[in-house]
Amino acid sequence: MLPLILAQSTSGSGASSALSNLISIIVYLAGAFFCWKIYEKCGVENAWFAWIPILGTYANFQAGDEENPLLWTILLFVPCINIVAIVKLIIAWVTICRKLEKSPWLLLLMPCFSVLILGYLAYG
Repeated sequence: MLPLILAQSTSGSGASSALSNLISIIVYLAGAFFCWKIYEKCGVENAWFAWIPILGTYANFQAGDEENPLLWTILLFVPCINIVAIVKLIIAWVTICRKLEKSPWLLLLMPCFSVLILGYLAYG
């Protein structure tokens, strides 16, 4: 996701573009850090996978106790089938919330407040 954010062109000045890139990097690092802590709490063996985008998805499926995390990670990149894999990813997040004894309803706020929700799941 980070390369997509950084590759977007803006019509602003160089300073605003640099600031936007810096904020994007900070948000990515904060999200990866919180995911790392969540995966450690869930007992994922390689929680450091959170720092690497595709491996982070694999670790997410592991933390959510999905039966075949490698298969579901690969299926996320197959057109049309990825819809089913996204549903499995949401189910994995619900399982993670239940493991951490948090309400799965928090996931509804993820599109707008993802870093805050991840921070709450990691340390709340």
